[in-house]
Amino acid sequence: PGYKCNLPDILGALGRCQLKKCQELFESRKKIVELYNSRFAEYDFLQLPPDGEGNAWHLYMLRINPEKLHINRNEFTAILQEEGIGISMHFIPHFRMTYMKETFGLKPEDFPNAEKQFELSFTIPLWPGMTEEMIDMVVSVIIKTGKDHYVC
Repeated sequence: PGYKCNLPDILGALGRCQLKKCQELFESRKKIVELYNSRFAEYDFLQLPPDGEGNAWHLYMLRINPEKLHINRNEFTAILQEEGIGISMHFIPHFRMTYMKETFGLKPEDFPNAEKQFELSFTIPLWPGMTEEMIDMVVSVIIKTGKDHYVC
């Protein structure tokens, strides 16, 4: 509410050019996802992202299994960042946004499932052109972090 957000012409032109490479970029991301999935599958401290028809794999979102770790998502991701792995938090629930809190009085307690999922989730690097070396680094740091903080 209150904002008019138009795409600037230059960004529209860039987007049109990117559409010509859409399938190629998707295939590259899909190969990385397959590597991630195969390397992470055996670790019960991680929950892999779901796949399905139409998944563009613009993000690779992992969830930690809190029952299997001594640390929470924020501590886990802080370690990843210290080791040089860029992570992000996506899909921040609306009730955490200042406008929604102030305007509608929304609280995390009103949406316990959304809050729980947010507090377990993070995204890891995924872009076309990632090298095997980059992928190996991301995977090895995540696995080491999980193993180092595993609940026996």
